[in-house]
Amino acid sequence: MANLGRLEKVDLRKVWEHEQKDFSDWLIDDGNLELLSEEIGIEIEAVGAEESSGRFRVDILAKEANSGDYVIIENQLEATNHDHLGKVITYAAGYDAKYIIWIVREVLDEHQKAIEWLNEHLDDSISCFLVKIEVWQIGDSKPAPRFEVISLKNSWAATLKRAISSDELSPNKLKQQEFWGALRENFKSRDTNMRVQSPLPQHWLNFSLGSSFCHPYLTINSKENFVSCDLWTNNKEFLVFLQEREEKIQEDLGASFNWWEANKTGGLRTKLNVEDVYDQTQFLKSFDWLYSSVKLFQRVFKTYVDEFKQL
Repeated sequence: MANLGRLEKVDLRKVWEHEQKDFSDWLIDDGNLELLSEEIGIEIEAVGAEESSGRFRVDILAKEANSGDYVIIENQLEATNHDHLGKVITYAAGYDAKYIIWIVREVLDEHQKAIEWLNEHLDDSISCFLVKIEVWQIGDSKPAPRFEVISLKNSWAATLKRAISSDELSPNKLKQQEFWGALRENFKSRDTNMRVQSPLPQHWLNFSLGSSFCHPYLTINSKENFVSCDLWTNNKEFLVFLQEREEKIQEDLGASFNWWEANKTGGLRTKLNVEDVYDQTQFLKSFDWLYSSVKLFQRVFKTYVDEFKQL
């Protein structure tokens, strides 16, 4: 019989003694904010901690990566209360934020109903998230955080890209969303612990690498009929660091790739040609390759990121 460990909940205050000095600093550190991003399904980029909003200070001010809209994150390592509910509303008003994220240890019914009421009555462009934070460990293992979304806007994903009007939701956009939805289900069936963002009507899907300046992402190209696994970075020094190690990367990936550069970003791409990216009978072939590729990228480039940070 297998010798299994037992999950045990850890007191949050034993991990983070202070909400601002400890928890907020941990959350905006490399990789940790991506855990929250992936659980919620939006890509969050930190602006700073303890940012000023009039006479008050926001725990974490961030932006939604695709739209640039402000995200307010209020941390509370206790049960929800009226004081913090008022704060998140005040901060959101101060920054005209479109996303409000309230992270708590315990959710009281009255405050869950308040967030649900806000989501129901606020403009469709504004989304409120009530998120529970827990920490678990097995035996003497390192404690592991777990985010659980308690309340969110109904059908919020459909309005996430509010810049996309109904006229812009072309048949191709809908097919993109359908592709990512099927891929998400496929990946989760292979690995229940794998974090996959909610599918959106776009040609790419981001994955975490535990770094704020580098991550892999998948793309679909219906014009040229290929799928790809790419590495993105907004750190040009890191890009040069990788380019100097091209032969080693080629060996690590075991596949050919192409470099690409834009104004402020760059990276590399591997791709698989298919007959028709939207042919559902071909989905499994694409999913097999994309799953293997993204797992390989996460493993290989995590090593390069760690090496780069040591320089």
